Amino acid sequence: MSAGRRGGRGASIAFVCDRCERPIYSGIDGPAGEAGCPGCGARHALRLDEVVVQSRLLVRCLRCGQERLYTQKDFNRKIGLGIFAVAALLSVPTWGLSLLAATLVDVGLYYLLGDVTICYACGAQHRGLRRNPAHGAFDLHVAETIDRQPRAV
Repeated sequence: MSAGRRGGRGASIAFVCDRCERPIYSGIDGPAGEAGCPGCGARHALRLDEVVVQSRLLVRCLRCGQERLYTQKDFNRKIGLGIFAVAALLSVPTWGLSLLAATLVDVGLYYLLGDVTICYACGAQHRGLRRNPAHGAFDLHVAETIDRQPRAV
């Protein structure tokens, strides 16, 4: 279930400014897209077209135009590791029940959270769009073949 179908958030893109490397968050409103950096004021063109705006189906990266994209659950990894670290520390006094609770929370979040589509080339994160079946999970071989710029937020 994507964020766009849940109705919670509209479509958006997050990427790193080429000039000052600050994170940029921008909504995807219409076919003529541009995002401004809050740090240096640089303007970055977004490759939006009417098909993407209407169908909400991502075919290529809206930032760099690359067609190599992958999907993953839209959850902060540091928070996830923190939950299991706390559960591991509490596992002795709770006789392992904290690990069971952390696992149940993880399974629940897996089904509740939407997906984010990420570009291999520029690291731009696309949220609120329908999941494209052509974009699979992260593939290390594909990632190593693409010359990457600084990673996204």
